[in-house]
Amino acid sequence: MAILERMAGQGDLSREAFRYLIDCRSECEWLDYKQSLSLENDDELCAFAKDVLALKNVGGGYLLVGVKDKSWAQVGLLQPLHYDSKQIRDKIMKATGLTLDIDIVTHSLGSEPNVKYYPLILVRSSRKRRRRRSPTVCGKDFCAKKPYGLRRGEIYFRRGDSTVKLESQSELEELLDRLEEQADEDAIKADIAPSPFAVEDGTYRLLDRGFENFIGRNELRDKVLAAVLGDPRIWIINVHGPGGVGKSAVVNWAAYELYHQRAFEAILQLTAKETALTETGIRKNPRCLYSLENLFDHILMLFQERTDQELERKKELVTELLSAWRTLIILDNMETISDGRILNFVQRLPAGSKARVLLTSRTKTGGWELPIPVTEMSQSETSDFIRLKAAEMHVKFPLDSVTIERVNRASGGLPLATQWILGQFKRMDDLDSILNRVVSKDSPVLEFSFRNVWGTLSPEAQAILAIMSIFDGPTSTYHLSVATQMRLDIVDRAITELLEVTLVNKSVQQSDGRILYSALPITLAFARNELGTMGDLEIRSRQRLQEFNEQMEIQAAEVSRFQSDFERYGITTPNEKRAVILCRRAESEMFSGNAEGAELMFKQARDLSPNSAYVLAKSAAYELARNRVGLALERITEACRYVAKRTGALVYGVKARILDVQHDRAGRCQALKRALDFEPDNTVLRHQYGVALSRFGATPEAIEQFTAIITIEEKKVPPRDTFIMALVTRIINLVRLGRRDEARADFARAKDLVARFPHLSTAGAKLAEIEPEIELLGPGRPS
Repeated sequence: MAILERMAGQGDLSREAFRYLIDCRSECEWLDYKQSLSLENDDELCAFAKDVLALKNVGGGYLLVGVKDKSWAQVGLLQPLHYDSKQIRDKIMKATGLTLDIDIVTHSLGSEPNVKYYPLILVRSSRKRRRRRSPTVCGKDFCAKKPYGLRRGEIYFRRGDSTVKLESQSELEELLDRLEEQADEDAIKADIAPSPFAVEDGTYRLLDRGFENFIGRNELRDKVLAAVLGDPRIWIINVHGPGGVGKSAVVNWAAYELYHQRAFEAILQLTAKETALTETGIRKNPRCLYSLENLFDHILMLFQERTDQELERKKELVTELLSAWRTLIILDNMETISDGRILNFVQRLPAGSKARVLLTSRTKTGGWELPIPVTEMSQSETSDFIRLKAAEMHVKFPLDSVTIERVNRASGGLPLATQWILGQFKRMDDLDSILNRVVSKDSPVLEFSFRNVWGTLSPEAQAILAIMSIFDGPTSTYHLSVATQMRLDIVDRAITELLEVTLVNKSVQQSDGRILYSALPITLAFARNELGTMGDLEIRSRQRLQEFNEQMEIQAAEVSRFQSDFERYGITTPNEKRAVILCRRAESEMFSGNAEGAELMFKQARDLSPNSAYVLAKSAAYELARNRVGLALERITEACRYVAKRTGALVYGVKARILDVQHDRAGRCQALKRALDFEPDNTVLRHQYGVALSRFGATPEAIEQFTAIITIEEKKVPPRDTFIMALVTRIINLVRLGRRDEARADFARAKDLVARFPHLSTAGAKLAEIEPEIELLGPGRPS
C-alpha cells in the first residue's frame, strides 16, 4: 500500500508501473481493476465518475482496464480505448461539474496477432495528507433521479477494493486515519525510501558512478562536455543510442567530471531505470524519476524549498530557481517515462534560465535538442575495453584477434554485454557456453538490453523486427512487405519507429542505390526469440518469400520478350531487369483500368532499382497519366540525376510532356533539345521538338527541324508516315512566314506521295485539312 500511495502521488504511468500494478493481483484503496470501460451510457459514466471521485479522495490512484475483477485474469482489450486524457476529463466534467486531473496511457502485452491492450488511468490528487481532510464532493446533479445517478454534495471514497458513498465528515476522518496508519506501517516494514544518491553535497545530488574507471571513448566524452558547456541557446542535450551501448556510463562520467570542476552551482542527476545488468544477472536499480511532480520535488528539495505546494506553484518556484542558479539536470533513461510533461517543461524553460538538461534515451526526442549518438564499439575498441576491464576485474581473458572478433559479434559491440561476458568468464572458464548464452532465450543480456524498448514498440514494428531475423543480410521495405503482407506505408512507418529507437540501421547499396535495413546480430537474436512467440508468422513469411522469389525468377521466355527493352536502354543488372518487367506489367494494368495494381507495381519497381532512370521515368509518366503533376515532376527530376546515354531520350522526352502540361513552353523546348542530344536520329523526337518550337514562336527554327526530318525520311523506301507529317508541319510553318511558293511545293509533293503509296493514306488525311488554306494562297515571295 505504501508503494501504491507513493506511485499515485508521483504520477507514475511508466511501463514498469503498469507491470507492477498488473502483477498486484488484488485491489485496494489506490488500485481498481476493470475488465472493460465504456463511457457512452449514463449509467456507465456515473459508475466511472464515482470511482474517480473516490480515488481523488484517497490521494489519487489507478484504474487498470483489461483485468477481470476478483479473478485478476489478464484478458486485455482487442483495441485501445478511443478516449484520450482530455476526453476523459470532459466526461467527468459532464457528470460531476468538476475539473479533475486525469491521465490515460495505453500499454500492451503480447505480439501480433495476439496483442492485447491495457489502458492505465491515473487520477491525480494532492500528496499532502492534510488536504485529503477536505474531500472533493460532487459538484452537480447528473441523472439524480436514477438509482445510479450522482447528486450535488455527495462524497465518494475507497474502502478496501470498493467505492462507497460516505454520509458524514466524521466517517471520512475515520477511514483516512485507518488508511494512513496502514500505509505508514507498510512503509516502515518495507523501508522503501533510501536515498538514491551516492553524492549529497550541498546543491549536488549524483547517482552512483557505476564503474571504477571509464575506458576509452575520449572523443565522445569531449563531445558531451563541449555540448553541456557550449552555446547557452541550446540547453537540452540528448545522448541517445541502443540499450547497453554506454549512454548512462558516459553521462555518469560527465556528471562527476563537472561536479569535480564545479562547472555548475548545482547538479541533480535522476534516473528512470529500474534494473541494472550485473555479472550475475539483472538486479533492481533505485529509480528516482517518475513524473513531472516527482521532478519538481527533487529540484525543490535540492534547494531546500517546501514540496507541499500545488503543482502550478511548484512549477513557478522551480522555474525561478533554475533562472537564479546555474544548474545541470541529468535525466537518465527517458524512453521509459510516459509523462510527456517532463520534456515539455524543460523545452519551454524561459530564455533567462541558467539550467542545462542532459538526457539519455534510446530515441531522439524529435525536437530541436542537440543529439549526440552513442554507437556500438568497433572491434578495436572492444579489444581495448576487454584488455583494460579484464585487468581491472583480475580476469585472465584470451586477447587474440579471433576471440575478440567472436566477443564483439556476440555482444554487438555493447560495453555492458561485453562486461557481462567477462564476469561470466571469471566464474566459469567456458567461453563457448558463455557466448551461446548471450543470444539464448533466457539471456539476461538480451532481456536487459531490449525488453523495455520492445514493450514500447507498436505490434507492426515488433513484427517487422522479428521478420528481419529470417533474412541472411540487409533487406528492403519491399521484401519485408512481401514477407509480412503489410502495406508498404505500414512497413515504412514501422521501420521509421525502429530507426528512432536505434534498433535498425539504414544503408544505401552502392551498386544500385537501393535503401536497405539491417540490425546487429545481438538485436536479431532477441528478435528471433520473440518471433518464436508469434504463432505461425515465421512459417507464413518464409512461404511468401519463397513464392515471391519463384515468381521473380526471370524465365528465358520472359527475358526474350523484354530483351529489346534491355538492349535499347542499357539494362544489365538482374534487379533492374526485374524492375523493367514490373514497369511494363504496370503499364498493362494501367491500360486495363487497374490503377491500384499499377501503382503497387511501380512502387515495387522503384524499391528493386531506385537509381534506374528508366524506372523513374516510367513512374513519372504514370503519375502524369493520373494527373498528379507535382509527383510526376519529382520523379522525373530524380530520373535526370541518373540519366545515361541510352536512357536520356526517354527521360527528357517524359520531362517535356510534363512541362507541356504545366504550359512551360520554353522548358519543353529545352527538354526536347536535350533528348535529341542523346538520340539525334530519332525523327519522332525531332518532330515533337519542331512542333514545340513552332508553338513557342520560333518558326524558322521549327522549319529547320522539319527539314532535317524530311532529309532523313526521303531516303527511305518505301516512305513512312513520318515523311508526310514532317511535310505537313513544315507547310503550316511556311505559310505562317508567308513563304507561299515553298508551301505549295511541299503540298504538291505530299499529295503525290499519298497518291503513289496507298499505305500513307492515314497520314494523308492531314493534307485534306490544310488543302483549303493552300488554295486560298495568293502569290508569295520567291522561295
